[in-house]
Amino acid sequence: MGTTMSRSSNSSIRKSNKLLDEKDEKIEELKKEIKKLKKENESLKNKIEDLENKLDSHDDMAAFMENSAPEKIKKQERVKDLNDRNLPQIGDHVVSMWSKSQWQYFTATVKSFDKTDLKYLIDWDDKDPTGRTVDYFNLALDNVPSVQDIGVGSTVLFHQGTYSSTEIHGVSRSGGVRWHQGIVDNVTTTTNGAKLYEGRHTKTELDGKWVTYKGYSYQFTGYSIEDFRLPPNVFDVLSMDDDDDSDDDDDDEHYDVYISYSKINSPSAIKNKEVSEDLPPSYEEAVLESICDPRKIASNLREKGVKVVMVEEEEYLKIVTTLKKSKIFIACLSDEYASNNRCRMEFQYAKKTLKIPVVPLVVGTDSFQWQMTVVGLLIAGDLYIHFKNKQVEEAKMTELCRALQNFLPKLRISDVQHLATGDARMDLQNDPNKSITGKPAIQGKSEMFFSYCWSNSHDALKRKEVSSLAGNRWSDPRAILKKLSKSTGMKSWMDVDRLRGADEMGLFGQIATGMGDSKIVISCVSSEYAESDNCRMEIQFAVKSLNKPTIALIVGDSDTWKSTSVGKMVQQQLTYFNLQQINDETKLNSKIKEITKAIMDRVGEKSKYIAPSLEEERVFTAPVYGDHVVCLHQNWAYFMATVIAFDESSMSYTVDWDDGDPSGRVQSYQDVALDAVLSSENEIGLGTTVLFPQGSYAGTEGNNIGGVRYHQGKITNIYKDSSDITRYDGVHTKDSNDGKWVSFRGFDDNFDNLELGDLRLSPNAMDALMACRQAFQLEE
Repeated sequence: MGTTMSRSSNSSIRKSNKLLDEKDEKIEELKKEIKKLKKENESLKNKIEDLENKLDSHDDMAAFMENSAPEKIKKQERVKDLNDRNLPQIGDHVVSMWSKSQWQYFTATVKSFDKTDLKYLIDWDDKDPTGRTVDYFNLALDNVPSVQDIGVGSTVLFHQGTYSSTEIHGVSRSGGVRWHQGIVDNVTTTTNGAKLYEGRHTKTELDGKWVTYKGYSYQFTGYSIEDFRLPPNVFDVLSMDDDDDSDDDDDDEHYDVYISYSKINSPSAIKNKEVSEDLPPSYEEAVLESICDPRKIASNLREKGVKVVMVEEEEYLKIVTTLKKSKIFIACLSDEYASNNRCRMEFQYAKKTLKIPVVPLVVGTDSFQWQMTVVGLLIAGDLYIHFKNKQVEEAKMTELCRALQNFLPKLRISDVQHLATGDARMDLQNDPNKSITGKPAIQGKSEMFFSYCWSNSHDALKRKEVSSLAGNRWSDPRAILKKLSKSTGMKSWMDVDRLRGADEMGLFGQIATGMGDSKIVISCVSSEYAESDNCRMEIQFAVKSLNKPTIALIVGDSDTWKSTSVGKMVQQQLTYFNLQQINDETKLNSKIKEITKAIMDRVGEKSKYIAPSLEEERVFTAPVYGDHVVCLHQNWAYFMATVIAFDESSMSYTVDWDDGDPSGRVQSYQDVALDAVLSSENEIGLGTTVLFPQGSYAGTEGNNIGGVRYHQGKITNIYKDSSDITRYDGVHTKDSNDGKWVSFRGFDDNFDNLELGDLRLSPNAMDALMACRQAFQLEE
């Protein structure tokens, strides 16, 4: 018998099939959604990878974000940037020269600009149809300029006189104010802080200027900033219509540094007869031999791995494109630089328009009139690096390299001299957790401080940190330190392990602190050590200033150290061991045992070094507030003064001269000596640099009272006279080639028969630093 399905059963089946179909549809939809999400996820991954790659290719994240910004935002920022500049554009109201009557300026409106010829087409406010095409430099935006934009030497447009309405060529001209080109000669500040300006016309009747109008005066006085208008910078004009992205092609060459300088400050340019203008009166042949050449600075930077560009040609468009491809702008400042139109405009364009980081260097002679110019105003309060002469050039190159690395942390700079380590050279480090050699810096206090000269280290020679070795591998201070650290069980301080990258004074501060924390100082003395200013400074600071237990190890391969001030100190005051004859491991280990015993006898396992009480006695011998000193003034002549301040950042003293002279009151610690008789003959040996008296100077009305002249000299002979008094002979360290004045009455190339009481000594850097921290309560 057959079977039949009820109607209700059929209905259930249909419902089940429908549910299955709907489920299948949902599954398909979910599959499609998953596929879509996977595709979007893959796209997002690709975008993230692309962004990461772009980020890796940019040194500066801010620059990356700017270049990744939407075009609308970038366009808005370009418009804002143009509005912020002193740059006339179509529709702007301007003050412009009328070519029909040269060197008179009137108000107008810009109609168009021809970038090829750098000329504007304008409509005069008074409807005059003539003289409507004007050069960019004969036109100024009719806006009040910034106070920062106008200083001594600035070319401005100023108003003087008026003109009446008239009819010319059938056109009725309305009257108005006359404007003229002038130059600012003086800027003063009123009691309420307002600036007042004085100056004169740049053009006269000889230049074709009409000077018979009512109200004419060659000079202008008592003007405020509102009375001036300022012509545009040619570099702003040339880049007015540029698209920000047009110069960012990755295939184009880019530069770490753009150096801007005046050829008149370059001895090589002068010798090559590239300078057409007259040289400053101070540029005698001797001065040219002593000043630092910006071209040499550029060459030194290139040798250290810095990508440097200098545009020698007067090709303004090339200057604009090159500046846009440069990361840092170095300005070689001088009076001549500030008065040079191209230099001044380069500086303003880099700093104000492109906002490139500026590193200011001071070159040329010691005149600082540039500080009153617009260049000086734009960097007012900024620290500059003073390339005073060739004697400080190496030190200032190191300072410059540090400044560059502050702006470009990823920039690798090699072959840099670390002044606190003598003549040693290495890559410049800026990681605070690494030592100057690039290794992780050892932290914490030390017990044994090691002082040595890198020229005596075989290890330093192997690492190419020095170019030659004086000594042998058995007397290498670095190897000796490792053995003594192991034999004594004491934590040691050595520059390659502890000294972290910093400026010169930061390095000296670390050395002084490390030495102060230690129980004992080990000085590896040699002829090279005794001749090194920094090594000599370390042992003198340990023995004289800190009264620290000190042992000397004689290394190197000569005995000329014995006649120096270091040699006298070692032989008469310290325990010392001679390692010069060590030539194998057995002899070295035997000597290490002797040295270890001497160290432990001096400090003991449980003993602690106790520094002299600052309240009981004056520990440091450097000048401090209120001290009478012998101080450099100018032309390598030294005079009497009193210390009134100390600046740790520049390591310079401010003094009041005994004779009341108001000039030259800020001088480096190296050029200021305490006016006191030296405590011991041991402080002076052959080769010691001293200050000695020679000649005098007369008083002048209203300026000074006269006094004794002091000079820098070097000791060449020490002997006892018939009365058993120690006498000193020597020579000047400076002559006319160094810019020293040698025509004063009583001048002699030599000095002789002087006693200890006649001589003065400048402090070393660490003594000056620690003494002034103590006296002026400066923070470490």
